[in-house]
Amino acid sequence: MFSKDKNIQRLLESAHELSDVSSVSAVLAWDQEVYMPPKGGPTRAKQMSTMAAVFHHNLLNLKIPNIKSKNIYDQALVRELKNLQTKATKIPSKLVKDISEAASLAQQSWQRAKQKKNFGLFVPSLEKILKLKIQAAKLLKNNNQTLYDVMLDEFEPGLTEKQIDVVFSALKPKLIDLAKRLKVLTQNADSKIINKKYNLLAQRKFGLKIASDMGYDLQAGRLDKSAHPFTITFANNDVRITTWENETDIRPSLFAIIHESGHALYEQGVDPRLDRLQIGEGGGLGGGIGMAMHESQSRLWENIIGRSGWFWKTYFPQAKQAFKALQAINRQEFVKAVNVVRPSLVRVEADEVTYGLHIMIRYEIEKDLIAGKIKVRDLPKIWNAKYQEYLGVTPKNDAEGVLQDIHWSHGAFGYFPTYLLGTLISAQLWNKMPKTTDLKVLREWLRKNIHQHGRVYTTDELLKKITGESLNPKYFLDYLEKKFRKLYKFS
Repeated sequence: MFSKDKNIQRLLESAHELSDVSSVSAVLAWDQEVYMPPKGGPTRAKQMSTMAAVFHHNLLNLKIPNIKSKNIYDQALVRELKNLQTKATKIPSKLVKDISEAASLAQQSWQRAKQKKNFGLFVPSLEKILKLKIQAAKLLKNNNQTLYDVMLDEFEPGLTEKQIDVVFSALKPKLIDLAKRLKVLTQNADSKIINKKYNLLAQRKFGLKIASDMGYDLQAGRLDKSAHPFTITFANNDVRITTWENETDIRPSLFAIIHESGHALYEQGVDPRLDRLQIGEGGGLGGGIGMAMHESQSRLWENIIGRSGWFWKTYFPQAKQAFKALQAINRQEFVKAVNVVRPSLVRVEADEVTYGLHIMIRYEIEKDLIAGKIKVRDLPKIWNAKYQEYLGVTPKNDAEGVLQDIHWSHGAFGYFPTYLLGTLISAQLWNKMPKTTDLKVLREWLRKNIHQHGRVYTTDELLKKITGESLNPKYFLDYLEKKFRKLYKFS
């Protein structure tokens, strides 16, 4: 894989050490969201701040040689480390520590605010992390970028808001039109499965069975509960996922598990020779390319596969055995129930058609927030107005509205657009994938064509390599039309 050049071998040793520091920080972050007692919060924020400073110091002092190598792995290693180091040189250590500490405290503040359904409790923390992230973006910004471009680059390198505007503006009216048509046709299709009793332990067991069949290696991972489902990687052989619980509806936890398992398969599927090269937030070579490709994997498994009729030919009999609430429903009714198209309040529980509108709302708010056009304290009002405009629904409280996502507490401005871009990519990939119902065959195709490469290629390079073209939303729209026409017989 990598050449035997002494400079490259020394660089790999240093990169492995950076990865180790990064993974230690990730363990602290995981524990904060899963097991840490509430009173541990302030100290944990200091610990994470210290680790961020250590990582920053080591990155600044990393010696990256000028290497003229034809080896693509050598080239990618140097490219990624130079990119990380260049950014690090522009950010003072104090700001790195301040951002880390503020994000840790903001996450804890968000959790309390959500529990109490009171956005006001979160305002000071969000204002602080926003201010610090904007301060960092100004230092990183080049003449051709907006501040929001800088934040997008953290999650999808090279992505710009102009590119997103082109894609989203063309997609929006088509999704709104399709949602209106399907809303009527799918009305009440899930009435037989909601507000029933679904044992939480049985949900967990059933979800893990599906995750295991997908290929998620539980000897190299685990499932826990958190306030917001997520996947975190410490190494290729230690990739953990979380879900949340709902006793009256089988869908939220189940599809969160499938979604996060899609992310985990990507991380577990990276070539083992790239292990201990997961560096920082989406850096190094050992993880996924960027969040758009990463989300393509989770959205592919959750929706295109996990909500398909053929998938439930296998798993519905098992679901009926596990849950008494499903005894009086047949498979076709269940498939329709997990494919209802209905304007809703919660993004992660949204259907495939309206999901994109949830993302567009967040994208528009983020852009205006970063540009200083709106204030943090006004977010609930702006959020509710956009939900009424785009989806015709209004949150009853902040918990099901502006507080529903954890991302802003992490300072993850610029993450949300990658969910929709990933959704579009998933359909484009599906168009090229084997036409089989064998989950192992599908997983191995993804591993061969995407997972194993880590960050050696860019998203666009890999997409072209697999499909022959750059991102094309046509495949997603065609997929939706074909799927729902077959399921609900609409014209």
